[in-house]
Amino acid sequence: KADKSAPLRQAPSLAMGCGALVADTQKNWPTSFDFSQNYCHLDELFQANSAVEYENSDGDIVKLMQGEELGKLVFQLNGETKEAVTELKFDISSGRLSMQGGAPLGSSIDSRGVVPLKDRDRVIYLLRFLAHSCEVPGLPAPDKPEPLAYVLLLLERPVICPLGSLLIGSKLDFDIHSPNCRMAFFGRILCQMDPKDLKPLRIVKMKSKTGALDRFDKQDSHVMICKDMFKADTDMSLFTGLKVVHEQSGTEGVLESTYGQDGRFKVRFKQELKVKADAKGQIRGNERITLYFKKFNFEQSKKIIQ
Repeated sequence: KADKSAPLRQAPSLAMGCGALVADTQKNWPTSFDFSQNYCHLDELFQANSAVEYENSDGDIVKLMQGEELGKLVFQLNGETKEAVTELKFDISSGRLSMQGGAPLGSSIDSRGVVPLKDRDRVIYLLRFLAHSCEVPGLPAPDKPEPLAYVLLLLERPVICPLGSLLIGSKLDFDIHSPNCRMAFFGRILCQMDPKDLKPLRIVKMKSKTGALDRFDKQDSHVMICKDMFKADTDMSLFTGLKVVHEQSGTEGVLESTYGQDGRFKVRFKQELKVKADAKGQIRGNERITLYFKKFNFEQSKKIIQ
């Protein structure tokens, strides 16, 4: 016989936009939006525990996904399946991802397996959840039950939608004979935005400029003359003092000044680079350098931020 004094247990309800589909998940959703924080720009939405893909510093396409059993991740390189990953570590100082035994996620043991800065926040954020759900050790455990993304929706005309309402986005042009779900995303409306003033929304997009080493400086072996990153008429004052990375070694340097009138410039590295050069100091082969920087989506300022 039921105890009438016991509190009633609330079951998932379809009332007030709270269906069984989101009844449990929404417990961890935010109820407000923090405009004081910076947010990483995403080119597309992701699904929890879906495959994580990126291009590493060697130009290889790395893809990690759930394995058939716990304790393993499937590792694909340029579409070819490699050995299973049973441990995944990330070195924040070098940006290097490695598996069990310290082997890099690359095409050979000599690969650096560096995750480019433009993708690093997204890749490491999603890999923490993927590795944790697959019980693969090595990365810090996520502080949330599932990865979280926010979406800015710009509608063609105003729509009445109470804050906190459940919003569902569907692909209405989807093939009706397709076995896939037409639902694209769902979530709750947190706040309203003025489409003519989006500056309060601090969305950061990583950008990069790539160049090459030209030769060693004749006076200081820590200084390199570099090329192919800027045009001759570029305002170099915007980039002076910014960090530059030698892709092959991961060594960081600082852009010191221009060199000549043809877009070349000087970079001082922390240590002498171990690269091949002729007797005159001219670099042999293609030694790439990259300058990574951030831009806020809705700001018109020319200031470069790293």
